[in-house]
Amino acid sequence: MVNSTSFSLSLVVFFGIFYSAVFIMSVVGNTWVLTTCYVTLRRTHSPVMWFLANLASADLLFTFLTILNAIGFYWRWIGGDVTCKLHGFLVEATYTVSITTLLVVSYQRLKAFVDPFNALINSWPRKEFLKTVAIWVLSLAVCSPLVHIYRVETQENGELLCTNTTWGRIGRQIFYGVHAILYFIIPLSYMIFSQTQIFRALRSRSGVINNNFIERSNRRHRKVAKTLAALTAAFAICQFPFMVTRTLITSAERERLVYFHLAPYGFIWRGSQLLICLNVSLDPLLYGYFGGNLKSVLQTGLLGCNCLQRRRPNVTPLTVFQQRP
Repeated sequence: MVNSTSFSLSLVVFFGIFYSAVFIMSVVGNTWVLTTCYVTLRRTHSPVMWFLANLASADLLFTFLTILNAIGFYWRWIGGDVTCKLHGFLVEATYTVSITTLLVVSYQRLKAFVDPFNALINSWPRKEFLKTVAIWVLSLAVCSPLVHIYRVETQENGELLCTNTTWGRIGRQIFYGVHAILYFIIPLSYMIFSQTQIFRALRSRSGVINNNFIERSNRRHRKVAKTLAALTAAFAICQFPFMVTRTLITSAERERLVYFHLAPYGFIWRGSQLLICLNVSLDPLLYGYFGGNLKSVLQTGLLGCNCLQRRRPNVTPLTVFQQRP
């Protein structure tokens, strides 16, 4: 078992400080996003806000699930067999919900850009709510085999360990390999494609038609595209090490295995887990920064002037996503 006794005291302290910081950031940030979405949806029908609320819900659930991982790292697994199965199942399900939501939002924004009229007609609120429900149902169904894969094992020293070795090494690698292709490589490739198409079209439109309405529409699309691009980049950077480590490492019990001759396996594994925690805490910051208000607040604080606040409408940092096609 790769726990705190496998690392030096300095690394254990660093892991604790890092995890505590991203945990607080994630809880506060995603709660803020959910509150903003709730207030916005009470005032107006904004289809994309449903997807933002969906993403924030998955991030927040994942954040609370990591508490058991943290306790297991510093002490031991405290849950029983049922808790182990539900924990492994829900952790993977929340990830699947996140990537599926980002995929749907990328598709929606590309469709809104290339065919705004039909996108506006087809975007009615209840339909978007049903899509978020369908995302959760699909993700739970896809990850349901994990309920059987995970189990609690008793180590030689009497400690309990929540493992995913029921299907053996080959079975586990097949499942996670297929899942990585369907819910990481393919969605990420499409998101990169869709955002590339949007940015390319925006550049081709720039300065071609001198129309205030078209210019305002292009600015809205560009702001949304930048936000999605930032979310996609953060997701890919933070999730990629974990996906590779989880799929390729053949034995979780070989703690001293040197991975690619660069670092001990335990360090790679725990580091990749911390990157996922960082990802869910970064999402709310990216909404706010690229949405506008958080960026202006940071600029005002750093530059010590209030000039950037002039003529800025009183909107929430998520207003950029409320724009119609």
